[in-house]
Amino acid sequence: MAGKNEGNNVMVIPNEVFFSRITESLAAGRNVTFTVKGYSMFPFMRNEKDRVCLERYDGRELSAGEVILFRYNGKYILHRVYASGTDAGGSPVYRTMGDGNIRGVEYAVPSAVAGVMICRITPGGKEWKCSSFSWKTLSWVWRKLLFVRRWFLAVLRRVYR
Repeated sequence: MAGKNEGNNVMVIPNEVFFSRITESLAAGRNVTFTVKGYSMFPFMRNEKDRVCLERYDGRELSAGEVILFRYNGKYILHRVYASGTDAGGSPVYRTMGDGNIRGVEYAVPSAVAGVMICRITPGGKEWKCSSFSWKTLSWVWRKLLFVRRWFLAVLRRVYR
C-alpha cells in the first residue's frame, strides 16, 4: 500500500511496484541502488540501514558467493548464490540462501535473475565492493560456517541492534 511516513519523509510503495521499477532500470542497463529491507541478509546487509548497488545480469555463469536479485515464487529476493548446477534438462540452476538464514533455500534460473550486486553502501556512505578481496573472503567464510551460523547470528544480532 502506498503511503508516506511523515516523520521520516519516506515514501512506502508496494514491493511489486518497487521491484518492477528496479528490474526495468536494470533491463535498460542502468545500475540501481536501494536500501535493503528485511533481515535475511544480516550481517552483511542490515535492515533499513545499508544500501546495495546492482548491475544488470548479463547471462554469464554465476559463482558461489555472488548476491543476486531474482524472482522466486512470485516475489523478488536478494540472496547469495551457494551452489550452481543443472536441472533435468541440463539448464543452469542456482541454489541461493540468505546470509541471515540457517536453513531454507531458493532456486534461481538465469531467466529469473534481474541483477547482480556490485557493492554495499553503509549509512555513512562507505562502499564495500563485492569484487574486493575482503568481501569475497568474508563471503566464503560465512558460507562455510553454516553449521554454526545460529550461534554467530545470535551474538551479532545482540551487538548490531
